[in-house]
Amino acid sequence: MKKETIEQIFFSPCPEVSVRVIEFGDSSALIERKKKFPFILENSVSVVVQTSERSFDFVIHNGYCWNGADIPRFLWRLIGARTDNDFLLASMVHDFMLEFKHKIMAENFFKSSLTMNEYRRLTSLIFREIIKNNGTNTIKANIMSFAVDVFQKYFNKKGWKEEK
Repeated sequence: MKKETIEQIFFSPCPEVSVRVIEFGDSSALIERKKKFPFILENSVSVVVQTSERSFDFVIHNGYCWNGADIPRFLWRLIGARTDNDFLLASMVHDFMLEFKHKIMAENFFKSSLTMNEYRRLTSLIFREIIKNNGTNTIKANIMSFAVDVFQKYFNKKGWKEEK
């Protein structure tokens, strides 16, 4: 059986991303949230994904906040910091797809045709394709995608249980 591959990913319109700034008067809870999720999408963006097996889309609404790529600090010199532009859009899409997996699967009729493991793998492939399109070389993109998938598979098992 041939594995699913990503053919194209489109954003419409182009995502506008800002860094959330801590301001005088912010509550301590808001300050902590801004530190934990420093990036914010300033416009709603439709993401269209075409694979060798399917085509689907979803919308990431303005105001969505995320933390960037989860790269351990000791690897920043080798890979890059979690805040690098090369990883920003990929981490946004990947985090959104993980956070709203049940909604995306239901809206795109995946529940009957895609297992959670296949969906997890698909999110890693999408991550890889976006960072490659943003200038990351193929070897580094493959390593990062593999690391993301392994982390999700073995260290986030609770988030990938099949619903009965």
